[in-house]
Amino acid sequence: MRRVFTYLLLMVAVLFCTSEAAAQEDMKLLVGADFDTYFDNREYSGSEIGKSGTLFSARLTPTLGVEWNKHNRLVFAVDMWSNFGDDTKFISKARPQAYYQFENSKVTAAAGIFSREKMMGDYTELILSDSVRFYENRVQGLMGQYRGHRGFVELAVDWYGMYSVASREKFRILSAGRYYFDNYHRRFYGGYAMQVGHYAGSETIEGCVVDNIIVMPHVGARFNAFFDFDVSLHYVQTMQRDRANEESFTMPGGGMLKARMEKWGVFLEEQLYVGGNLQPYYNTYRSEAFPFGYGGDLYAGERFFGTDDSVYNSTKIGYDKRFFNNTLHVNAYIAMQYDGRVWGTKQVVQLSVRLLKDISLQKKR
Repeated sequence: MRRVFTYLLLMVAVLFCTSEAAAQEDMKLLVGADFDTYFDNREYSGSEIGKSGTLFSARLTPTLGVEWNKHNRLVFAVDMWSNFGDDTKFISKARPQAYYQFENSKVTAAAGIFSREKMMGDYTELILSDSVRFYENRVQGLMGQYRGHRGFVELAVDWYGMYSVASREKFRILSAGRYYFDNYHRRFYGGYAMQVGHYAGSETIEGCVVDNIIVMPHVGARFNAFFDFDVSLHYVQTMQRDRANEESFTMPGGGMLKARMEKWGVFLEEQLYVGGNLQPYYNTYRSEAFPFGYGGDLYAGERFFGTDDSVYNSTKIGYDKRFFNNTLHVNAYIAMQYDGRVWGTKQVVQLSVRLLKDISLQKKR
Protein backbone atom coordinates (compact mmCIF):
# COMPACT_ATOMS: atom_id res chain seq x y z
CA MET A 1 0.00 0.00 0.00
CA ARG A 2 2.85 2.40 0.81
CA ARG A 3 4.23 1.87 -2.69
CA VAL A 4 0.83 2.54 -4.27
CA PHE A 5 0.46 5.80 -2.35
CA THR A 6 3.92 6.81 -3.56
CA TYR A 7 2.87 6.25 -7.16
CA LEU A 8 -0.30 8.28 -6.66
CA LEU A 9 1.67 11.15 -5.14
CA LEU A 10 3.92 11.13 -8.17
CA MET A 11 0.86 11.37 -10.41
CA VAL A 12 -0.36 14.40 -8.43
CA ALA A 13 3.08 15.98 -8.83
CA VAL A 14 2.87 15.53 -12.59
CA LEU A 15 -0.56 17.19 -12.58
CA PHE A 16 0.84 20.16 -10.64
CA CYS A 17 3.73 20.55 -13.05
CA THR A 18 1.43 20.56 -16.07
CA SER A 19 -0.48 23.54 -14.69
CA GLU A 20 2.69 25.63 -15.14
CA ALA A 21 3.54 24.28 -18.59
CA ALA A 22 0.79 25.86 -20.66
CA ALA A 23 3.33 27.76 -22.73
CA GLN A 24 3.71 24.67 -24.92
CA GLU A 25 1.56 24.55 -28.04
CA ASP A 26 -1.79 22.75 -27.70
CA MET A 27 -1.06 21.44 -24.20
CA LYS A 28 -3.61 18.89 -22.95
CA LEU A 29 -4.07 16.97 -19.74
CA LEU A 30 -4.76 13.24 -20.21
CA VAL A 31 -6.86 11.52 -17.55
CA GLY A 32 -8.09 7.95 -17.83
CA ALA A 33 -8.33 4.45 -16.45
CA ASP A 34 -8.07 0.93 -17.84
CA PHE A 35 -9.78 -2.05 -16.24
CA ASP A 36 -9.19 -5.72 -17.09
CA THR A 37 -10.44 -9.01 -15.72
CA TYR A 38 -9.01 -12.40 -16.66
CA PHE A 39 -10.57 -15.79 -15.89
CA ASP A 40 -8.72 -18.87 -17.12
CA ASN A 41 -9.88 -22.33 -16.00
CA ARG A 42 -7.73 -25.22 -17.26
CA GLU A 43 -8.75 -28.87 -17.14
CA TYR A 44 -5.85 -31.02 -18.38
CA SER A 45 -6.37 -34.32 -16.58
CA GLY A 46 -4.04 -36.97 -18.04
CA SER A 47 -1.83 -34.51 -19.89
CA GLU A 48 1.91 -34.69 -19.24
CA ILE A 49 2.35 -31.09 -20.39
CA GLY A 50 -0.54 -28.95 -19.25
CA LYS A 51 -1.35 -28.42 -15.60
CA SER A 52 -4.93 -28.00 -14.37
CA GLY A 53 -5.80 -24.92 -12.37
CA THR A 54 -7.63 -21.60 -12.40
CA LEU A 55 -6.37 -18.05 -12.81
CA PHE A 56 -8.82 -15.29 -11.84
CA SER A 57 -7.62 -11.71 -11.41
CA ALA A 58 -8.49 -8.09 -12.08
CA ARG A 59 -6.23 -5.17 -12.97
CA LEU A 60 -6.97 -1.46 -12.61
CA THR A 61 -4.70 1.12 -14.27
CA PRO A 62 -5.36 4.80 -13.47
CA THR A 63 -3.54 7.04 -15.96
CA LEU A 64 -2.38 10.64 -15.92
CA GLY A 65 -0.33 12.42 -18.57
CA VAL A 66 0.21 15.44 -20.75
CA GLU A 67 0.10 15.89 -24.51
CA TRP A 68 1.69 18.73 -26.46
CA ASN A 69 2.17 19.73 -30.07
CA LYS A 70 -0.43 17.05 -30.98
CA HIS A 71 2.19 14.30 -31.35
CA ASN A 72 3.98 14.10 -27.98
CA ARG A 73 2.84 12.44 -24.77
CA LEU A 74 4.37 11.96 -21.34
CA VAL A 75 2.32 9.44 -19.34
CA PHE A 76 2.38 7.94 -15.87
CA ALA A 77 0.13 5.07 -14.74
CA VAL A 78 -0.05 2.35 -12.09
CA ASP A 79 -1.06 -1.26 -12.74
CA MET A 80 -2.80 -2.62 -9.63
CA TRP A 81 -3.71 -6.32 -9.51
CA SER A 82 -6.15 -8.14 -7.26
CA ASN A 83 -6.19 -11.94 -7.29
CA PHE A 84 -9.74 -13.12 -6.60
CA GLY A 85 -10.07 -15.13 -3.42
CA ASP A 86 -6.91 -13.69 -1.84
CA ASP A 87 -8.16 -11.70 1.16
CA THR A 88 -4.70 -11.38 2.73
CA LYS A 89 -3.77 -8.35 0.60
CA PHE A 90 -5.67 -5.23 -0.39
CA ILE A 91 -3.66 -5.13 -3.63
CA SER A 92 -1.84 -8.26 -4.74
CA LYS A 93 0.71 -6.41 -6.86
CA ALA A 94 1.37 -2.88 -8.13
CA ARG A 95 3.68 -1.86 -10.94
CA PRO A 96 4.24 1.51 -12.62
CA GLN A 97 4.04 2.59 -16.22
CA ALA A 98 6.00 5.70 -17.21
CA TYR A 99 6.80 6.54 -20.80
CA TYR A 100 7.25 9.12 -23.53
CA GLN A 101 5.41 8.59 -26.82
CA PHE A 102 5.61 10.27 -30.19
CA GLU A 103 2.86 9.46 -32.68
CA ASN A 104 1.65 10.76 -36.03
CA SER A 105 -0.33 9.19 -38.86
CA LYS A 106 2.51 6.80 -39.82
CA VAL A 107 5.01 6.57 -36.97
CA THR A 108 4.78 5.62 -33.30
CA ALA A 109 7.78 5.62 -30.98
CA ALA A 110 7.76 4.93 -27.25
CA ALA A 111 10.42 4.80 -24.54
CA GLY A 112 10.03 3.75 -20.92
CA ILE A 113 7.52 1.30 -19.42
CA PHE A 114 4.34 1.06 -21.47
CA SER A 115 1.45 -1.28 -22.26
CA ARG A 116 2.04 -4.23 -24.58
CA GLU A 117 -1.23 -3.26 -26.33
CA LYS A 118 0.68 -0.60 -28.28
CA MET A 119 2.22 -3.37 -30.39
CA MET A 120 0.37 -4.48 -33.53
CA GLY A 121 2.19 -7.69 -34.49
CA ASP A 122 0.69 -11.18 -34.65
CA TYR A 123 3.09 -12.85 -32.22
CA THR A 124 0.73 -15.80 -31.67
CA GLU A 125 0.52 -17.95 -28.55
CA LEU A 126 3.89 -19.46 -29.41
CA ILE A 127 5.74 -16.31 -28.33
CA LEU A 128 3.29 -14.88 -25.76
CA SER A 129 0.47 -16.91 -24.20
CA ASP A 130 -2.83 -15.31 -23.19
CA SER A 131 -1.97 -15.49 -19.49
CA VAL A 132 1.46 -13.90 -20.02
CA ARG A 133 -0.16 -11.07 -21.97
CA PHE A 134 -2.37 -10.34 -18.96
CA TYR A 135 0.05 -10.79 -16.06
CA GLU A 136 3.12 -9.43 -17.91
CA ASN A 137 1.30 -6.65 -19.73
CA ARG A 138 4.16 -4.16 -19.86
CA VAL A 139 7.06 -3.60 -22.25
CA GLN A 140 10.09 -2.17 -20.46
CA GLY A 141 12.32 -0.52 -23.00
CA LEU A 142 11.82 0.92 -26.47
CA MET A 143 9.45 0.51 -29.40
CA GLY A 144 9.34 1.89 -32.93
CA GLN A 145 6.51 1.33 -35.43
CA TYR A 146 5.84 2.40 -39.00
CA ARG A 147 2.39 2.11 -40.64
CA GLY A 148 1.88 2.53 -44.37
CA HIS A 149 -0.92 2.01 -46.90
CA ARG A 150 0.07 -1.62 -47.41
CA GLY A 151 0.96 -2.68 -43.88
CA PHE A 152 3.29 -2.04 -40.99
CA VAL A 153 6.57 -3.01 -39.36
CA GLU A 154 7.59 -2.70 -35.70
CA LEU A 155 10.55 -3.37 -33.43
CA ALA A 156 10.68 -3.41 -29.63
CA VAL A 157 13.25 -4.17 -26.93
CA ASP A 158 11.69 -5.54 -23.74
CA TRP A 159 14.16 -5.65 -20.82
CA TYR A 160 12.17 -7.64 -18.26
CA GLY A 161 14.90 -9.00 -15.97
CA MET A 162 17.60 -7.02 -14.15
CA TYR A 163 21.00 -8.48 -13.30
CA SER A 164 20.91 -8.78 -9.50
CA VAL A 165 21.05 -11.25 -6.64
CA ALA A 166 17.33 -11.97 -6.93
CA SER A 167 16.94 -12.30 -10.72
CA ARG A 168 18.74 -13.12 -13.92
CA GLU A 169 19.30 -10.63 -16.70
CA LYS A 170 16.55 -11.19 -19.29
CA PHE A 171 15.52 -9.32 -22.37
CA ARG A 172 13.75 -10.06 -25.63
CA ILE A 173 13.77 -8.27 -28.95
CA LEU A 174 10.38 -8.48 -30.66
CA SER A 175 9.68 -7.57 -34.25
CA ALA A 176 6.75 -8.12 -36.60
CA GLY A 177 5.43 -6.86 -39.87
CA ARG A 178 2.71 -7.35 -42.44
CA TYR A 179 2.41 -6.44 -46.12
CA TYR A 180 -0.87 -6.54 -48.06
CA PHE A 181 -0.37 -7.60 -51.67
CA ASP A 182 -3.65 -5.99 -52.78
CA ASN A 183 -3.69 -2.53 -51.25
CA TYR A 184 -7.36 -1.70 -51.80
CA HIS A 185 -9.14 -4.83 -50.54
CA ARG A 186 -6.40 -6.09 -48.19
CA ARG A 187 -7.35 -9.70 -48.82
CA PHE A 188 -3.93 -11.31 -49.29
CA TYR A 189 -0.97 -10.67 -47.05
CA GLY A 190 2.44 -11.85 -45.96
CA GLY A 191 4.44 -11.06 -42.87
CA TYR A 192 6.57 -12.27 -40.03
CA ALA A 193 6.98 -12.35 -36.27
CA MET A 194 10.32 -12.72 -34.52
CA GLN A 195 11.74 -13.01 -31.04
CA VAL A 196 15.39 -12.84 -30.03
CA GLY A 197 15.43 -13.94 -26.40
CA HIS A 198 18.49 -13.54 -24.15
CA TYR A 199 18.39 -15.30 -20.78
CA ALA A 200 21.62 -14.51 -18.95
CA GLY A 201 23.08 -14.88 -15.47
CA SER A 202 22.76 -13.14 -12.11
CA GLU A 203 25.10 -12.13 -9.33
CA THR A 204 24.84 -15.68 -7.95
CA ILE A 205 24.61 -17.63 -11.24
CA GLU A 206 27.41 -17.30 -13.79
CA GLY A 207 28.02 -18.83 -17.20
CA CYS A 208 24.40 -19.77 -17.83
CA VAL A 209 23.42 -17.74 -20.90
CA VAL A 210 20.56 -19.26 -22.90
CA ASP A 211 19.52 -18.10 -26.37
CA ASN A 212 15.89 -18.46 -27.48
CA ILE A 213 15.33 -17.21 -31.03
CA ILE A 214 12.03 -17.69 -32.88
CA VAL A 215 11.39 -16.73 -36.51
CA MET A 216 7.87 -17.07 -37.99
CA PRO A 217 7.19 -15.94 -41.57
CA HIS A 218 3.60 -16.36 -42.77
CA VAL A 219 1.20 -15.83 -45.65
CA GLY A 220 -2.54 -15.47 -45.37
CA ALA A 221 -5.87 -14.45 -46.85
CA ARG A 222 -8.93 -12.63 -45.53
CA PHE A 223 -12.30 -12.89 -47.27
CA ASN A 224 -16.04 -12.86 -46.69
CA ALA A 225 -18.51 -15.61 -47.57
CA PHE A 226 -21.35 -14.79 -45.17
CA PHE A 227 -18.76 -15.33 -42.42
CA ASP A 228 -15.55 -13.33 -42.15
CA PHE A 229 -12.60 -15.66 -42.74
CA ASP A 230 -8.92 -15.23 -41.92
CA VAL A 231 -6.61 -18.12 -42.87
CA SER A 232 -2.83 -18.06 -42.49
CA LEU A 233 0.05 -20.52 -42.81
CA HIS A 234 3.13 -20.01 -40.61
CA TYR A 235 6.57 -21.56 -40.82
CA VAL A 236 8.21 -21.84 -37.39
CA GLN A 237 11.96 -22.01 -36.88
CA THR A 238 13.66 -21.73 -33.51
CA MET A 239 17.36 -21.51 -32.64
CA GLN A 240 18.09 -22.31 -29.01
CA ARG A 241 21.28 -22.89 -27.11
CA ASP A 242 22.17 -23.39 -23.47
CA ARG A 243 25.72 -22.09 -23.63
CA ALA A 244 26.68 -23.65 -20.29
CA ASN A 245 25.84 -27.16 -21.46
CA GLU A 246 25.90 -27.15 -25.27
CA GLU A 247 28.32 -26.06 -27.98
CA SER A 248 25.83 -25.87 -30.83
CA PHE A 249 22.28 -24.69 -31.40
CA THR A 250 19.19 -26.86 -31.03
CA MET A 251 16.87 -25.96 -33.90
CA PRO A 252 13.36 -27.44 -33.53
CA GLY A 253 10.75 -26.12 -35.96
CA GLY A 254 7.56 -26.92 -37.79
CA GLY A 255 4.49 -25.52 -39.49
CA MET A 256 1.34 -23.93 -38.12
CA LEU A 257 -2.07 -23.37 -39.70
CA LYS A 258 -4.42 -20.76 -38.25
CA ALA A 259 -8.01 -20.35 -39.45
CA ARG A 260 -10.79 -18.17 -38.03
CA MET A 261 -14.39 -17.65 -39.07
CA GLU A 262 -16.55 -15.00 -37.41
CA LYS A 263 -19.99 -13.43 -37.58
CA TRP A 264 -21.70 -10.99 -35.17
CA GLY A 265 -18.84 -11.53 -32.71
CA VAL A 266 -19.27 -15.32 -32.56
CA PHE A 267 -16.14 -17.11 -33.80
CA LEU A 268 -14.60 -20.49 -34.45
CA GLU A 269 -10.81 -20.58 -34.49
CA GLU A 270 -8.54 -23.48 -35.38
CA GLN A 271 -4.80 -23.64 -34.73
CA LEU A 272 -2.77 -26.68 -35.76
CA TYR A 273 0.97 -27.02 -35.14
CA VAL A 274 2.97 -29.93 -36.54
CA GLY A 275 6.66 -30.21 -35.75
CA GLY A 276 9.26 -30.62 -33.03
CA ASN A 277 9.28 -29.71 -29.35
CA LEU A 278 9.71 -25.91 -29.34
CA GLN A 279 10.47 -25.77 -25.60
CA PRO A 280 13.29 -28.34 -25.19
CA TYR A 281 14.71 -26.72 -22.04
CA TYR A 282 11.41 -26.34 -20.20
CA ASN A 283 11.75 -29.24 -17.75
CA THR A 284 14.87 -31.16 -18.74
CA TYR A 285 17.80 -31.33 -16.32
CA ARG A 286 20.23 -28.50 -17.07
CA SER A 287 22.47 -27.91 -14.06
CA GLU A 288 22.56 -27.97 -10.26
CA ALA A 289 21.09 -24.45 -10.24
CA PHE A 290 18.18 -25.54 -12.48
CA PRO A 291 17.62 -29.28 -11.87
CA PHE A 292 14.11 -29.15 -13.34
CA GLY A 293 14.82 -26.99 -16.38
CA TYR A 294 14.16 -23.32 -16.99
CA GLY A 295 10.36 -23.51 -17.23
CA GLY A 296 8.27 -20.40 -17.70
CA ASP A 297 11.23 -18.23 -16.73
CA LEU A 298 12.59 -18.86 -20.24
CA TYR A 299 9.46 -19.61 -22.27
CA ALA A 300 6.56 -17.12 -22.36
CA GLY A 301 4.54 -19.05 -24.96
CA GLU A 302 1.73 -21.56 -24.59
CA ARG A 303 3.05 -24.66 -22.81
CA PHE A 304 1.56 -27.10 -25.33
CA PHE A 305 4.15 -26.06 -27.93
CA GLY A 306 6.52 -28.16 -25.81
CA THR A 307 4.88 -31.42 -26.87
CA ASP A 308 7.13 -34.36 -27.78
CA ASP A 309 4.41 -35.94 -29.91
CA SER A 310 4.86 -33.69 -32.97
CA VAL A 311 1.37 -32.16 -32.91
CA TYR A 312 -0.59 -29.54 -30.99
CA ASN A 313 -4.15 -28.65 -31.92
CA SER A 314 -6.35 -25.95 -30.40
CA THR A 315 -9.99 -25.34 -31.33
CA LYS A 316 -11.68 -22.27 -29.87
CA ILE A 317 -15.38 -21.43 -29.88
CA GLY A 318 -16.31 -18.09 -28.42
CA TYR A 319 -17.56 -14.52 -28.55
CA ASP A 320 -15.36 -11.48 -29.24
CA LYS A 321 -17.00 -8.05 -29.49
CA ARG A 322 -16.35 -4.37 -28.76
CA PHE A 323 -19.02 -1.94 -27.54
CA PHE A 324 -19.56 1.79 -26.83
CA ASN A 325 -17.06 3.19 -29.32
CA ASN A 326 -14.49 0.51 -28.50
CA THR A 327 -14.35 1.40 -24.80
CA LEU A 328 -15.66 -2.03 -23.70
CA HIS A 329 -14.23 -5.31 -25.03
CA VAL A 330 -15.60 -8.77 -24.21
CA ASN A 331 -13.69 -11.92 -25.21
CA ALA A 332 -14.92 -15.33 -24.00
CA TYR A 333 -14.14 -18.76 -25.41
CA ILE A 334 -13.82 -22.47 -24.77
CA ALA A 335 -10.62 -24.05 -26.10
CA MET A 336 -10.24 -27.76 -26.78
CA GLN A 337 -6.53 -28.59 -26.82
CA TYR A 338 -4.79 -31.76 -27.99
CA ASP A 339 -1.14 -32.39 -27.04
CA GLY A 340 -0.63 -35.44 -29.24
CA ARG A 341 -1.92 -37.88 -26.61
CA VAL A 342 -4.94 -36.53 -24.73
CA TRP A 343 -7.49 -33.73 -25.01
CA GLY A 344 -7.89 -30.96 -22.47
CA THR A 345 -10.15 -27.93 -22.21
CA LYS A 346 -9.70 -24.32 -21.19
CA GLN A 347 -12.41 -21.73 -20.51
CA VAL A 348 -11.35 -18.09 -20.73
CA VAL A 349 -13.33 -14.89 -20.08
CA GLN A 350 -11.74 -11.48 -20.54
CA LEU A 351 -13.41 -8.10 -20.06
CA SER A 352 -11.57 -4.84 -20.74
CA VAL A 353 -12.51 -1.17 -20.36
CA ARG A 354 -10.48 1.67 -21.91
CA LEU A 355 -11.26 5.26 -20.88
CA LEU A 356 -9.21 8.36 -21.72
CA LYS A 357 -10.18 12.04 -21.64
CA ASP A 358 -8.09 14.97 -22.82
CA ILE A 359 -8.55 18.43 -21.25
CA SER A 360 -7.09 21.52 -22.86
CA LEU A 361 -4.68 23.52 -20.69
CA GLN A 362 -4.41 26.48 -23.04
CA LYS A 363 -5.19 29.82 -21.46
CA LYS A 364 -8.12 31.63 -23.01
CA ARG A 365 -7.32 35.13 -24.26
